[in-house]
Amino acid sequence: MIHLEAILVAPNGPSGSLRGLMDGLAGAGVTVTIVDELAIAIELAAGSATMPALLLDLLELAAGEIEDQKVATDTIRRALAVAPTCLPIAVTTAADAPLIVACMRAGAGDVIDMKLEGAVTARAVVQRICIRQAERTRDREAAHQTRQMVEELLKDLIRTERRSIDAEDALAVVRQTGDVFSTTAAEARAPAILLVEHERSITDELADLLEASGIATFAYVTGEEALRDAAQLAATTGLDLALVAAQLPGIDGLETIRQLRAQVPGLPAFLVTSVHDADLAADAADLGVVGFVQKPLAHIDDIVQRLAQLAQESLQRTREVTYLQRIKVRHERVLARYRSLPREQ
Repeated sequence: MIHLEAILVAPNGPSGSLRGLMDGLAGAGVTVTIVDELAIAIELAAGSATMPALLLDLLELAAGEIEDQKVATDTIRRALAVAPTCLPIAVTTAADAPLIVACMRAGAGDVIDMKLEGAVTARAVVQRICIRQAERTRDREAAHQTRQMVEELLKDLIRTERRSIDAEDALAVVRQTGDVFSTTAAEARAPAILLVEHERSITDELADLLEASGIATFAYVTGEEALRDAAQLAATTGLDLALVAAQLPGIDGLETIRQLRAQVPGLPAFLVTSVHDADLAADAADLGVVGFVQKPLAHIDDIVQRLAQLAQESLQRTREVTYLQRIKVRHERVLARYRSLPREQ
């Protein structure tokens, strides 16, 4: 049999009528503790094996007063905010229908009207609430354990599916139809950079060094030319980073980046510039440019190494998104069931 405990939150101390109710409950086998603050009640409840019934002193409320109904509602909601599994019991002497409705809608487990109900009825209410709270706690713990278990299973599923997807892609690459290889969008590939720079010497040097670092590089001298091919490149070979000169013939670098982002959403971009311009820097920041390369290109090996690293990181993020999208398609029903599991409040 469940041990019955109750904690009375009485900010003004137990009045004569409250003291009588508490004595009656104690005489009926309920362990009763009286505190003057909700925080103390919650602290005491946390140390109990089961959640005690939480009694809220609302004796000062008057029947039929809308303002008092709001006070009752606020008091109950404050209790639920710090103890979501509890079902507070409102203790009052003005339990008219509007007040009872307000308390129950706020989340109260019950209302005790001390003018109408004695210790026997109060004990029955406390017992019922303690049982319901114990059930809610068990359900909450079971839901938490279930969610943890499913999350672990999903992690294992993702790891397994990633290996499966990699194996499928590897098989697709070696499967030939005539002279054409069958490939997939997630096929392993080298990182790719779109380079837009009108100075041929810089374009050639950067492209050679990037290619030597294992980065596929598509070089253009104008923004218009790059934009003409960007969408197709992104769809076929993939693009992971854009390196665009600020000063270009035709549309400038910022506009080129803006239009590139429209075609390839989220594409990280660097701006190559030979001028120190605060307005340019601010506009680039607003556009989401991730960095600058200053001309003339000093320490070019370090620049290339940094660009190669960023391109590789961008490619890895793309692969992660691809993995998750394909796994989601394969296991939509499993994920839908997971999303339907109760969440902790």
